[in-house]
Amino acid sequence: MDISIKTVIPFPLHNVYEAMRDHMPEMADFMPNVKAIEVQSREKTADAVHLVNRWTPNATEIPAVARPFVDPNKTYWMDYATWKTNEKSCDWRLQMGFMAERVDCKGTTTFQTIDENNTEMIIKGTLQLNLKGLVPRLFLNKATKGVEKFVAKLVQPNFEKTASALTQYLETQKSASP
Repeated sequence: MDISIKTVIPFPLHNVYEAMRDHMPEMADFMPNVKAIEVQSREKTADAVHLVNRWTPNATEIPAVARPFVDPNKTYWMDYATWKTNEKSCDWRLQMGFMAERVDCKGTTTFQTIDENNTEMIIKGTLQLNLKGLVPRLFLNKATKGVEKFVAKLVQPNFEKTASALTQYLETQKSASP
């Protein structure tokens, strides 16, 4: 399943790119569905920054009926990202804390100048599930497509909320500046 989101952030490219790369943990305060974003590792090379962030959702993101069956220690995802400074882009891969071997979600986020005060953020990626062995073979294709659509409806709004949180974060930084 393809993921494709375009949003306009009303700030200059360098502010948008640097905030997304360097201040993601602070943006969690502007995401109602995210409890925390923690940097697990950060490595800077000549032309890129390699980051691993751990995202923890709020407990409310787990449906009440499923909470007794879901291990809260596994309700997180790891975000492996390579930020390419010269290209103003980020290649990313998400790994779920649960069913990690069954979910493949990866893509690229690019940032482009619209004008001196506006940046376009373009997220393109794919989400694939492997339900082999979980559902009867006869229903595998239909079940996989159905679950992918369901998961995409959960994932895509999170990408959109990230863009909104980025804008809110940059607005607070702007108002805090002298």
